[in-house]
Amino acid sequence: MKRLAEGLYFFLKQRHWIQTERIRQVFSRLQPGTIRQTEEAVDLYYIHLIKRSIVLFVLVVSVSGLLLVRQAAESGQGIHLTRSDYGEEEDVYHLVYQDSQQEQQELSITLAPVEYSPDELRDQFRQGFSCLEQALPGDNPSLDQITQNLRLLTTIPGSGLSVSWSSDDHELLEENGTVKNEDITKAQQVRLLLELSYGDQTESREYALTILPAVLTGEEEQKRQLRMELEQLLQESRYEREVYLPPAIQGVELREAGSAASRIWIILPVGFGMIGLLWLRQREALYRRLKQRKQELEQAYPYFVNQLLLYTGAGATVKGALERIIRQLEQKGKGGESLYQELMIMQNETGSGITQEQAYINLGKRTALLPYMKLASLLAQQQRKGAGSLALPLEEEEHLAFERRKERARRAGEEAGTRLLLPMILLMVLSMLVVVCPALMNFI
Repeated sequence: MKRLAEGLYFFLKQRHWIQTERIRQVFSRLQPGTIRQTEEAVDLYYIHLIKRSIVLFVLVVSVSGLLLVRQAAESGQGIHLTRSDYGEEEDVYHLVYQDSQQEQQELSITLAPVEYSPDELRDQFRQGFSCLEQALPGDNPSLDQITQNLRLLTTIPGSGLSVSWSSDDHELLEENGTVKNEDITKAQQVRLLLELSYGDQTESREYALTILPAVLTGEEEQKRQLRMELEQLLQESRYEREVYLPPAIQGVELREAGSAASRIWIILPVGFGMIGLLWLRQREALYRRLKQRKQELEQAYPYFVNQLLLYTGAGATVKGALERIIRQLEQKGKGGESLYQELMIMQNETGSGITQEQAYINLGKRTALLPYMKLASLLAQQQRKGAGSLALPLEEEEHLAFERRKERARRAGEEAGTRLLLPMILLMVLSMLVVVCPALMNFI
């Protein structure tokens, strides 16, 4: 994988399809070093990023390929739908197809629950009547001696049958089985009608409907024909729990909405979007490191100027003062790593033959910060002229450095106060709720 990423990176780099100039500038500030070291850092950055992108790309393509294989396997086997149990609610399935204009259309079909065959339905009616008749007397000794409420069941669990009770005298017997015998003086005859129904299998229910066909467009007519064909297939398989739909009806290929093929168009853009976010995240992390280095150099600047003024005021040369500051930073450890790296680069440059004046100027350019550039200019001017004291300009620079430091501290305090504003508001709201809620509860 690493070799593939390297080959792809250098291929893109040779054709100038990857612009590395901005990243090179960031690394030259973030990791100061030679031009070769900066180039190597940039190469490693892009190679690592491309390698992660390849892994993510392979994952996206693999998932999409698996979905395509699954869709291809499903397309030749038709669609399998499962009916609900007897008497349960209907299920709605969504199918998609392409019309004559090659546009994707959606077709919704309703799958009724599994039905009884005629013989099974007769057995269910017989068992249902037997079950209801056994429970009907309730606590009465028999139907000829009713003194208490009847037990009229309205459902038969697991059968899917609908139960309907009706009485011809609601003043004596209600449809829920309540017996009203408080005001009668002699035995009264009441007729109780029990009706069981399943689907359209009822004793006294009749419907007469007249439906005229509507004028349909080509696409609507195609959908109507498909629906009629599907309803016929569903009607023919009403005694079967598993329903099979052919892969194509009337030359139109059908597939269930939300199938593997439709999910590919979601996975692909999301996957490539994640690759783009990966690149943005890596670049954002790089700029964040650069910002942290800039803040660290700004924080170390007052100390740098103060020590430089202290040593030069004591009679040391600028070069000697810088060497002592480097030793102090080396012993100090954390808190001045960025300044220590910059001063070490400057010292290595002077050791390799670069003049001190040019080394000071390079220091200001690498940091790209106005205070360091100004100080580097002062040091380079003093080195070039070889006369004059640095005490006065360094004192002024020290004063300005500490003023800038106070200004940064003030801004940081204001930003911290702004960030704490929302938690303070939330705490205030919670405190008010703690005080107000008990009072409201007592009031209510």
